[in-house]
Amino acid sequence: MGFWGKAIGIGFGFMVGGPLGAIIGGLLGHSFDVSADEFTGKRLFNACPGCGSQAQPTADGKCPDCGYNYGYARPQQAYDRQFLFYVSLTSLAAKMAKADGVVTEDEVRAFDRFVVQELRVPVSERKVIAGLFNKAKNSPDSAVDIARQFRQLIGFQPEVLQTMIQLLFRISMADGKFHPAEDRFIRQVANAFGMSSAQYDQIKALFVKSNDKAYQILGISSDASDAEIKSAYKKLVMEYHPDRLMAKGVPEDFIKIANEKMAAINSAYDQIQKERGF
Repeated sequence: MGFWGKAIGIGFGFMVGGPLGAIIGGLLGHSFDVSADEFTGKRLFNACPGCGSQAQPTADGKCPDCGYNYGYARPQQAYDRQFLFYVSLTSLAAKMAKADGVVTEDEVRAFDRFVVQELRVPVSERKVIAGLFNKAKNSPDSAVDIARQFRQLIGFQPEVLQTMIQLLFRISMADGKFHPAEDRFIRQVANAFGMSSAQYDQIKALFVKSNDKAYQILGISSDASDAEIKSAYKKLVMEYHPDRLMAKGVPEDFIKIANEKMAAINSAYDQIQKERGF
């Protein structure tokens, strides 16, 4: 059973409001013959911090007695962080498909190709992701709103945020092209994540040809010293270790894809080593 099958079977253990909560709530309430109780029936809630009520929060993550908003409490369990990652990635991918004003069949097929070929999601679960994609596509909230909420919920963890950007590039390239509207969109999301232009260009260099590509992948300039190059490489190796990424909320399904960055980092470092002879 894949991740979405597990999500349907055991639910998830945190309430989320805001743009992502609206997307999830719309999916549970309308898209499929699966009630919110089936998703959340095993979840236990503590007393409301606002009034002490034991009543379960409403669908939008609020206390039914006093209106306290549970929505922005960070998920504590690894499973919940992974669920949040899946929902946020699918939502941002849907917004990216609409970045140029209209969602074309080619863009939908590109995302479906990513889901099928890269994630190997079974047919029984693809309808859930398709429903989530459609809910996010039609959401009145912007991609920046979604990106900011994801950052707030997951915490400022650069490795996780950069992995999300890397996957958006991967999805954008599923049709073999990288459009200017996609470039603007992903840069906008990266900015909402608090990433610098240099960090964005470092990830972009993995997918788009550029001058000094090896140096950009390591996040350094071509006039950096040998010591600076070695230091940057060691830091990246630590940041992108698979166990570290999973512990911080990157689902296992994405680790193989995310690790392609590690392979590119190794290749870039090897190239610079040969050029400089150290």
